Amino acid sequence: MNIKKSLIITGALAISMSTVFAQTGNLRKAKSAYTKYEELGGAEAGELSAKMLKDGIEPIEEAIVHDKTKDNPETWTVYSLIYSNLAFAEKNNEYADKAINGIAKAAELDSDKKNEDNINAVKVNLRNFYQTTGYEEWKQENYKGAAEEFDKGLALMPGDTTLIYFGALAAIQTQDYPTAIKKYEALLPHEDHSEYKMIRADLPKLYLSTGDTTKALEYADAAAKAFPEDNDIVMQNIELNLITGNEEKIISGIESQLERDASNKTLHYYLGTAYASNNDDEKALASYKKALEIDPDYVEANLNTAAIIMNMANQALMDLNADKTVSDTDYNTRVETIKADMGKAVPYLEKALTVDPKNTNALSNLKSYYNFIQDEDKANEVQARLEAAR
Repeated sequence: MNIKKSLIITGALAISMSTVFAQTGNLRKAKSAYTKYEELGGAEAGELSAKMLKDGIEPIEEAIVHDKTKDNPETWTVYSLIYSNLAFAEKNNEYADKAINGIAKAAELDSDKKNEDNINAVKVNLRNFYQTTGYEEWKQENYKGAAEEFDKGLALMPGDTTLIYFGALAAIQTQDYPTAIKKYEALLPHEDHSEYKMIRADLPKLYLSTGDTTKALEYADAAAKAFPEDNDIVMQNIELNLITGNEEKIISGIESQLERDASNKTLHYYLGTAYASNNDDEKALASYKKALEIDPDYVEANLNTAAIIMNMANQALMDLNADKTVSDTDYNTRVETIKADMGKAVPYLEKALTVDPKNTNALSNLKSYYNFIQDEDKANEVQARLEAAR
């Protein structure tokens, strides 16, 4: 989401100033100044309308202390309207504070709710003011200050999804992940939010940043179910399950995704990794080879294919050594077969080295193979390459 484009402030709301209350001079003057301000177009009219607004300052300041008007809720409502609009026009925090104090007093006195619409209009003005000041702090990379400004607006209009979202972004910038999580979770019921998908995608990462893998997995799974066609979200769910040891659980999820996207080499690679973690070498090998059919230069798939082949050969050797019934002749024959089987890993290691000549994993495994077949010259040659690569 482009925060700059999103922080568009609407003009102050037009209000109806009709009232049944008898007016004293100062309140009438202040109301007249505000009415002229609105008639001229409010904030959009520029300096002229702002001058009209300032004409209301002196009389409204007198009205809030005059015995006949100081307890009139309309006095404090007009006071707040004037100062909230001035705060927005001049980016003035002192005016904003006056407007906040004014609506608190107006709300306290307005028992019959006759000024409720105008009080709400003040809140909108102030909400817009704090969104703007928050953005100014954001531009200065003062993300903590931005978060504080957004929260001031939120205190006036709880549930405002724009301010909640921007507050979450500011919290992320300061690495206040618990606050970011709380705000993102508050947005989950709002599926029409423009950044809803991104919010669902980021929640697992935020929980992972706090060390809560259980919640990270929970939200990753929920996001994948909500957006099964989004490759990035689905892959995130798979990756989180793999790194947290839930390979068996995620296998069916990978297979389901492959039904939608059979040409995705990474999915085949992840499926191979999941099978390998569950000690199903045959299925792991088949999955890695599928990935290589799609991309023969896939370094990780080449490395893991070679590793599976070598591990299978090593296991065959251990089984052979454990079999005390094998004759020497049969033993030697079967060792040669194992060497040949292990040799099938070499093309994959060499392919990986063609793409990444200094890959130390490939060089280490290649050296192990040559040591196993007792080819000292080749082993020394690979050792030299390994030392040069480190």
